[in-house]
Amino acid sequence: MKKVAVICRGTSLDYIDELPEMDLYILVNRFGHELEVPKVKKTLEGKEIYHVMSRVGPEPLLMIERGHYKKFDIKKMIQPYTKHMGDPNSGNSYLYKEIDGERFFFGGKQIPAFLLGDHHIEHMHNYQSRYPHHYPSSGNAGFAYGTLDTDATDVYLIGMDFYENTDKFYYADDPASGFSPEDCARMKESILNIVSKFPDKNFTIYTCGNVETDLENCKVIKVGG
Repeated sequence: MKKVAVICRGTSLDYIDELPEMDLYILVNRFGHELEVPKVKKTLEGKEIYHVMSRVGPEPLLMIERGHYKKFDIKKMIQPYTKHMGDPNSGNSYLYKEIDGERFFFGGKQIPAFLLGDHHIEHMHNYQSRYPHHYPSSGNAGFAYGTLDTDATDVYLIGMDFYENTDKFYYADDPASGFSPEDCARMKESILNIVSKFPDKNFTIYTCGNVETDLENCKVIKVGG
């Protein structure tokens, strides 16, 4: 049995201390504020971590400033794109370099970096005109990676609240922007589509959002009221 937790930044992250012990934690996008929160820090210190991060310029900057890539055992960086998606040199890509045919992220230490493989394409959407295929969010890409690219038997998702906790979108960071109810619906659709395609895996979702499913291998734990 291998347990993997995909960790996003919604207010349900406050329940991270209720998760069982994990073999691997996958962080999604900027986490510079959250890693300073005592219960989050305590959960992740000394644990194996992967980091799924978009190309949006500022995403890693606070983590670099605060030395998080050195303080935490972040072993792998994953950009939530296939090789077919957009300009690989845009945004924060200046922090990545190729050495002897392999790609690395330099944010205080050298970390192996990867794109999503083409096996993700069949699970992706295609409603955004700028990409031939894509996940609805980086969080969805992280969830897919945890399911498809690790040998997890049990996948946990926490901190993805689908922007339905409208009083406070993020646990320890700035208000959200650039989302729409349609995106929220597609985020849920993507999660449940992947769950349905892996009946041999168990999924547990901690969320403040409303997720309804009758899939036997998926347990939804509604938190935050």
